[in-house]
Amino acid sequence: MFATSPLLDSVPGIRYGFGTARHLVPASLSPHWQAVPSKLQVHGVNVVEITHAGQQCEDADAFFTSVAGIPVTVITADCVPLLFARRDGKMIAVAHAGWRGLRYGVIRALWDTLKARGEDPADWVAAIGAHIGACCFEVSENLADEFVQHLAHVPASDIRPQHRHLNLNAIAELELRAAGIVNFDNPRICTMCQRQHDGRFAYRSYRRGDRNSHQHTGLVIV
Repeated sequence: MFATSPLLDSVPGIRYGFGTARHLVPASLSPHWQAVPSKLQVHGVNVVEITHAGQQCEDADAFFTSVAGIPVTVITADCVPLLFARRDGKMIAVAHAGWRGLRYGVIRALWDTLKARGEDPADWVAAIGAHIGACCFEVSENLADEFVQHLAHVPASDIRPQHRHLNLNAIAELELRAAGIVNFDNPRICTMCQRQHDGRFAYRSYRRGDRNSHQHTGLVIV
């Protein structure tokens, strides 16, 4: 099973892709790869507008652009990659959200920035890429409790479906809806345990031991 997005497929004038263990850079993005901005993901909430190829972004975990030919991308190996596109294909965005990003509001920060520029979430669609699932994401009891308390308006079992396991899927969906994004795809693929038909793991997973290589996820306006 590999991630695709019918919603992103419906947007004109863009290409998107989710990397895998076999193809770390999606084939759909490789023709534009030389233009990818330089960045350092730090599990934070900094948002950067991409205006030119090879842009130096420094520390950032969310990016957006309306410039054609420049991919906005994130790298993950268990964290949640999120792709966003305006329905007319004129602007795209991406966010890297591990548990820290979700806890401290990287999705909210991105959408506060876009709304300040006049963007309406109703005009956008989104897709959640493969990331570690609640089946495999065991955390400390204190961290699980912190999320349950932070999201006290949600049934605790949605956030912590079993003892010391955290459901990043549910948390990402909650954050998207809170930002006003109600149209999104989520194939619910776990990077740690999802296998291909031949038995090999489909994705890179930090928790499983893939410490030095990550898959890329992103979009480009063409």
